[in-house]
Amino acid sequence: MATTSSSGIPSAGTSGAGKDLGYDALLADGADMDALVAEHLARTGTDGILSLAAAVNDAPVLTGVHEAVSAVGALETLKCAATAKQADHSVAYQDSLIAHRQCTGVREKNPAWGSSGDVALAMHLSPHSGSKRTSDFRILAEDLPLSHQGLRQGIMTWDQARVVVSGTRNLKIENRRMIDELLWEDTHTCFQSGTAALREMVNYWALVLEPETAEQEEADATEKRYASGYRVNENTVRIIGEFPLDQGVPILQVLSRETGRPRKPGDDRTNAQVAADTVFEAITDTKATGSRPVELLLMMDAESLTGDGDEPALIPGHGYISATKARSLVAGDPEHPLDTWCRRLYAAPDTGKLVAMDSAARNFAGNLKRFITFRDQRCRTPHCNGRIQELDHVVQVHRNGKTTELNAAGRCRTCNQTKEAPGWDEEPLPGRGRHSFRITTPSGHSYTSTAPPPRPTTGMGRPLQRK
Repeated sequence: MATTSSSGIPSAGTSGAGKDLGYDALLADGADMDALVAEHLARTGTDGILSLAAAVNDAPVLTGVHEAVSAVGALETLKCAATAKQADHSVAYQDSLIAHRQCTGVREKNPAWGSSGDVALAMHLSPHSGSKRTSDFRILAEDLPLSHQGLRQGIMTWDQARVVVSGTRNLKIENRRMIDELLWEDTHTCFQSGTAALREMVNYWALVLEPETAEQEEADATEKRYASGYRVNENTVRIIGEFPLDQGVPILQVLSRETGRPRKPGDDRTNAQVAADTVFEAITDTKATGSRPVELLLMMDAESLTGDGDEPALIPGHGYISATKARSLVAGDPEHPLDTWCRRLYAAPDTGKLVAMDSAARNFAGNLKRFITFRDQRCRTPHCNGRIQELDHVVQVHRNGKTTELNAAGRCRTCNQTKEAPGWDEEPLPGRGRHSFRITTPSGHSYTSTAPPPRPTTGMGRPLQRK
């Protein structure tokens, strides 16, 4: 005789042979479909999660006005629940890794080393973002139980959860949990007011419960001041930064003063453009309308340089620019002579692999350093996208790794340090066309890093041609 599962579905047995197990038949038999989905996920683990993702992708798009918006809300709830479950699994992985290393006496002073990089790769995040995310996940899962449950249910979003985590990060655990309880009292509707109101409420309670933390945060603001930037698209670079109040206010005052000055005749710049020019001129000591010192590593034909072609040029670490822009940079402003270095590099036409160079030295230097920086363009850890800060031996020198183009990779400083964690292994993959190497993380997952093409190509391996 057949038995039934917790969801009321007949299991394998003689009387269940040939029974219709289609959706309608199961529903007619009184099966609890929600329980069936839950049991499927519980029994199949990762495969079940992937099948759920596939089912969501295969589900029809609802076209009714009410139904379509309801689906958007339902998917937001699904996304919140998935994020809350990601937090649970992230904490479970770190705890398991820490316990294993402590039992084996490996890296006892920092047994979690490398775990955030492992999670970052799984989530397609940069190492910096992965480290912050794993920290946020742990605070949420362990110290903010009501917010964690609210995220599970879709009552609060991940953006709101991050506000709570960030605002309570430096508090004592008991005060962190007290704010978590206060936020979920019936008298508050902070989760309907957006992140700004929520941030103000969390900050207010943090100051009431631990006023001394404000002084520490002031000191932290000075210590953690920074300015950085990254390329947004082919035409724009975004400069970002944070400054302590005593530095930030004078900067804002200067910008306000310069944007408030009367314009000269013919100066039709907006206030935003004046502010941008003010920052540029203060940092570079160069007029905003003048020429810029630049080194162009050109993957472009001679015809493009002379004006008879349109092959884009590459500024390492920042990406491609049009041939017209490259010619403009080379030509410069006659009134402000340009300090420009132009260098040509060549790639094999069949594989796109740059011509290799080796060195007998321990450190990457000279043309080999230039070559690797040009080849990799950004940190080679998948999803990192950070600036190249260090040239790394894929196989470390202490493991007899050689200082060669094959055994080299451009990395940001964080990724270069993370690869030293126990259980983290990397090896070159020769003979694969463009430079490649394999990364194996402490959790046993493997990822392949392949150098970007020296220039974008079509599927036929040829650059696009203008018609």
